[in-house]
Amino acid sequence: MNRKIKLPEFLFFDGAMGTELQRRGLPPGTPPEVLNLENPALVEEVHRDYIKAGSMVIETNTFGGNRIRLKRAGLDGKIKEINEKGVEIAKKASEGKVLIAGSVGPLGELIEPYGDISEEEAEEVFTEQIEILVKSGVDLILIETMISLNEALIALKSAKKFDIPVGVTMSFEWTERGGRTPFGDEVEYSIKTLEENGADFVGANCGRGFEDMIKIAPIIRRATTLPVLIQPNAGIPQWENGKLTYPETPDKFKIFVEEMLKLNINFIGGCCGTTPNHIEVFKEFYLKR
Repeated sequence: MNRKIKLPEFLFFDGAMGTELQRRGLPPGTPPEVLNLENPALVEEVHRDYIKAGSMVIETNTFGGNRIRLKRAGLDGKIKEINEKGVEIAKKASEGKVLIAGSVGPLGELIEPYGDISEEEAEEVFTEQIEILVKSGVDLILIETMISLNEALIALKSAKKFDIPVGVTMSFEWTERGGRTPFGDEVEYSIKTLEENGADFVGANCGRGFEDMIKIAPIIRRATTLPVLIQPNAGIPQWENGKLTYPETPDKFKIFVEEMLKLNINFIGGCCGTTPNHIEVFKEFYLKR
C-alpha cells in the first residue's frame, strides 16, 4: 500500500501480541520477537485467531524489533531477520485478506537530555527498523505506545521517509491534570502536534484500561480531523495463582466499544491483556448495534 490508497473509514485492529504469546507459553521476560525465529507457527496462530475473531488489521510481532531493544537480548545481529520474518508470518496468516501494520515500539532507552541516546541516533535506529518493515511489504506503519512526544516525533520523522501510511498512538493516563503521558505530554497538544508533523492517523493505546480511554478518546477526537485509533489495555494486571491476569473481560469491553462508536472513532483494537475473544466481542457488538 502507498499513500495513493486510502485507509477505510472504519477498521477493527487486533489485540495484544506479547501478553497473548505469554498466555500461550512464552516465558515472562523473553522478548516476543524471538518467536519469529524460534516458533513462527505460534505467532501465526495468534494472527489467525485475531483474523478469525474479526480483525481487519493485524500488527507484526516486531514491537521491540529495534536495534537497541534487541541488543539487550543479544539479538542485535538479527534485526533484519527478525523484522523480515515478522512480516512474512503476518502475510502468511493474512492470506491477503487483511491489512498488515508494521509495529514499531519505543526504543527502550531514554533520549537526551533524559538519557544517553542522541536524537540523531534515535532517528537512525527507528529508520533502520522501519525500512526493513516497509521493504518486507507491510501496508502501513504503526508507531505505538509512545510515552514521550519527542520520541514519537522522531519515529514519525523516520517513517515519513517512506511512501506508506503512518499512524502514531501515545500512551496516556488519566490524572488530576487530565490525560497525560508519563513525560507530562498533554493529550490535545500531542495529537495536534502529530497531525502537524504528517501523521496519517493518530490515537492512544496501552494505559490503564478502557475507563481511562473513555475519558481520553473524546479529547483526541476533538483535537484532530485525522482518523483515530484507540487500543486500551484490559485493565491493570494482577497476579493470580502465579499468573498475570487482566480484569477487564471481553464482556466488559462492550461499554468501551459503545462509547467509541458514539464518538465516531475510526479504528478500534486492544493492547496488553486483550485477546481474540475481546476482538470477537467488538465485532459482534458492532454488527448488532
